Amino acid sequence: MKSISAVVNNRELSTLILVGGFLLFAIWNRSTRATFPSLAKQLFASKITPVLALFIGVVVAAVSIANRLNLWSWRLAAATVLWFLSVGFVWFINLGDAGKAPDFFKRRFLDTLGVTAFLEFFINAQVLPLPIEMVGQIFLLFVVLLNAVASGDERYRPVATITSVVLSIASLALLTYSLAHMVTEWDTLDKRELANEFLMPIWLAGVSIPILYLAALYMGYETLFTRLTPSAGEAKVVLRARVGIVLGLRGGLVDIDQFRGASARDAARAHSVSEARDAVTRFKQTRAEDLAARAAARQALIDNAGREGVDQVGRVLDRREFAETKEALIWLATCQMGRFRNGDPPGSYRTELLPVLGDSHDFETPEPITMKARADGQAWYAYRRTPSGHVLGIGASEAPPSQWFYDAPAPPCGFPSGASKGWSDLMSPDRPEWGREAEH
Repeated sequence: MKSISAVVNNRELSTLILVGGFLLFAIWNRSTRATFPSLAKQLFASKITPVLALFIGVVVAAVSIANRLNLWSWRLAAATVLWFLSVGFVWFINLGDAGKAPDFFKRRFLDTLGVTAFLEFFINAQVLPLPIEMVGQIFLLFVVLLNAVASGDERYRPVATITSVVLSIASLALLTYSLAHMVTEWDTLDKRELANEFLMPIWLAGVSIPILYLAALYMGYETLFTRLTPSAGEAKVVLRARVGIVLGLRGGLVDIDQFRGASARDAARAHSVSEARDAVTRFKQTRAEDLAARAAARQALIDNAGREGVDQVGRVLDRREFAETKEALIWLATCQMGRFRNGDPPGSYRTELLPVLGDSHDFETPEPITMKARADGQAWYAYRRTPSGHVLGIGASEAPPSQWFYDAPAPPCGFPSGASKGWSDLMSPDRPEWGREAEH
């Protein structure tokens, strides 16, 4: 029987103690304990259970083979378990995101080979006494959590800066300590064990990624065919259509995730393999055209930035933040309608909505939205100057569904009406600047 110190160093033991403490707290806490049955059912009694079991089996088999090749030893058992819990299992849980990014697995493997992973190896090469490890890990965990919270809020940016500096200093200190000990104790170090510890995350990632890709592929197609079943008009998508879809999508996780719309419905209703493949081809062509149009729209924003004048249909050339401004103003108008109908008391427009809703729109330039309401609460308008200097506005002159749109080089001089320059009502076709913007 191997002693604990033979398979777990102080850093790993400290981590395992903290994880165990967290689990005990979760079990003791009633609210988190209530989620255990559904979580256990999801992991051990659902469609993903065989996939998870296969993943664990592949990792265990890889470790066994590595042991026979002298690339792994029981001294790395705790590090292997921690890698699986903190890396492999996290990858598995996040497989639903594999179809959202074309380089999902590539980025994860490169992270394993990156400078950060290289530095982590040297930082962990030497450990401290257990009490210091415990206190240090608790402190660093607190700093990491504080940094994560502060980084997401502009008000706490100084706190984020301080915590980032603390983490950098701690990492540099641990790296210096480890390198110093490695240099002074080089003759007594087990070079093979050190090399095995360095290589272990690399071959574990290399073994895990193919099986996780297959798992993501299975889950992606399972979700796709479930989503397409109503379009098929039958109990399920017929086998010929499934084969055609699979051959057409060619295992592309992003393609599988994005396969929707008219082409997807045609594929689901296909009566032959070639018909389903043709539908997939149309989907890819349509998506490529859409991506090209978006790229052209982004480039047009760049090319026309600062240009004066209008295009052939009379629209301002410099359209920076036109889409964002119109989206924000339409949202304000929707909220004003709701306030008029359901406010306390109802029957009036108010400007107090702006401080609440204004922060929900993140413009690249600091120009604010200005809102005004008539004293009797029966009319209102809001406007914003875009980076080109052109002003867009929206408002109402009476109870909903009254809605007016503003478009002029200068801010409005009064409440919406046919007599006020720049305003056009909802039924007027003459408002080119309020047409749909090209998506980018």
